Amino acid sequence: MERRESNLLRSLQRSWQVAACVAMVGAIGAPVALADSSSENIRNCPDENWCYYDRAHDRGWRHSPLGQINTDNVSELRPAWIFQPGEVRQGLHGTQLVIDGHMYLATNPSTVWRLNAATGEREWVYIPEMDAAIISRSFFSHTRGLAIGDGRVYMGRADGHMVALDERTGEVIWDVQLVDSTKETAGISGAGVFVSSDLFVIGQNGGEYPVEGKIFGIDPKDGSVVWTFYTTGRGDDAALATWGGDTWKYGGGGSWQPGTVDYANNQIIMGTGNPNPDYDYCGSDCRDPNADAIRPGDNLYTSSTVALDLDTGKLNWHFQEAPSDPYDYDAAPGEYVMLDDNGRGVVLHPGKNGFNHVHDSKTGQPINVYADMKNQNWTSGFNLETGQWENMLWPKAGEKTLVCPAIDGGHSWNHGTYSPETGLFYRTVQEWCMWLTVAPKGGADYITAGSEVRTTEPFAQAYMAAEWIGTDPPGQSSHGFITARDPVSGDLAWERRYDIIPHSALLSTGGGLLFNATQDGWVEAMDAADGSLLWKFNNGSGHNGGIISYDVGGTQYISVTSGQGSYVGYAVNALNSDKLINLKDSAAIVTFSLN
Repeated sequence: MERRESNLLRSLQRSWQVAACVAMVGAIGAPVALADSSSENIRNCPDENWCYYDRAHDRGWRHSPLGQINTDNVSELRPAWIFQPGEVRQGLHGTQLVIDGHMYLATNPSTVWRLNAATGEREWVYIPEMDAAIISRSFFSHTRGLAIGDGRVYMGRADGHMVALDERTGEVIWDVQLVDSTKETAGISGAGVFVSSDLFVIGQNGGEYPVEGKIFGIDPKDGSVVWTFYTTGRGDDAALATWGGDTWKYGGGGSWQPGTVDYANNQIIMGTGNPNPDYDYCGSDCRDPNADAIRPGDNLYTSSTVALDLDTGKLNWHFQEAPSDPYDYDAAPGEYVMLDDNGRGVVLHPGKNGFNHVHDSKTGQPINVYADMKNQNWTSGFNLETGQWENMLWPKAGEKTLVCPAIDGGHSWNHGTYSPETGLFYRTVQEWCMWLTVAPKGGADYITAGSEVRTTEPFAQAYMAAEWIGTDPPGQSSHGFITARDPVSGDLAWERRYDIIPHSALLSTGGGLLFNATQDGWVEAMDAADGSLLWKFNNGSGHNGGIISYDVGGTQYISVTSGQGSYVGYAVNALNSDKLINLKDSAAIVTFSLN
């Protein structure tokens, strides 16, 4: 059963009965036609729309070609409308979608809204009834987005259900349970990928839980599972050889952000979560699958980029960004940016480990792996000739160790943007560290979160096995940068420093602009060519979600997800409590235009 705004819905239904294609007329008189989310339009996203988490699911650029708002007039940008969902739970994390004048928005923990994108008026809302016990005990009772295609809105829920809603009415078309959250506690928190009329791909969360992580290929017409990829190696002898005994059965992984479709090679490229527990007592012996450890071995395919065949879900290639991950540098934040490098298809992935990874998109061969973060200390770098991370830092159990970056990474799940106008990739970089004390064998009473030992009955409990305390880099205060680089070579064009780490996604536009939003409330527009500040506006709260651009009726809008919340946001606050005074959770969509 779902609770709804019944009066509003009945009114809309009457309108649709009168004429199936009646326009919704907003308070300012802007006509809004019924959305066309056909497979063709999602694959070839019209300029005026924002069709996918990163706008176009086969590019991952977070770039809007719209240029009505540009470097000459952006100083005239003003708020057009504000939407507040009411219930505030860990702020807002997601990225809103816009199809033909309708905005689709996911709010925590698993609510879906449709708004008039010109006015912010509510058109329908879907609020699922979920088991309160699951929601209360899960670390991941939040959402980072949704997907749309062929007239259906797809929402992965915190309780492991996957639902498809009628884009016109919000009514449930189908509802399937992909993850047994009653048992596993893990659920679904990321946006999925509408690949085609026959395939939708989404992963579960769960690196913090002793479960088998999975990525699902499902039929978007009815929710039936077409294929399943197990991120800890089930059915793959090569992967299972990197786990001691049956530890893969409890190995975590999962995949909690959407991937990017590589149609040319019939694959989807995604990131996987960290192994479970997050930390292990084995130190420098951890990569040996015969070591005395909780999860000995390299633990494939956790903390990895994986390229999966669209038809079968079989692995085409992989790259592990932290072997036997001793830091929680999983690749699950996603962000796979597809580029052409002199006729060769390449894919760029900014990792939590503080590096940018550039691969041949067909084979996965590393082309370049370069540091974007200045203060990382976990490795001396990746050797392209040997294919190995060199001089890895291995914290010893019971010893307080400085590890950089911190658990939340040198890059987080706030994606960057590539501008085809400048040829530059823009990315927020987080300069911070943590004091890590790994629990010894048998557990310890000082762990930061979760149970002291692996617990799966009567349900899985978070298992992290360490204490971590966020701290500043040596001789500095924590801070952030926006870097503007050649995406393949890594050559730096310019950078902009922030004393408080910002955590919104970035947006570039055809108007030569770069948009960012900060933890202390500011939305800002910069010249994408040199990073000079052209405009700013204070939304009154932190930012942990997307910034998008779209057009309705000839008017370009910039829409910003605002709302303090998220674990990364809380970590930033903890290191800046003297500046972010009494900053509390909030939630709003603030949308700007020139009119």
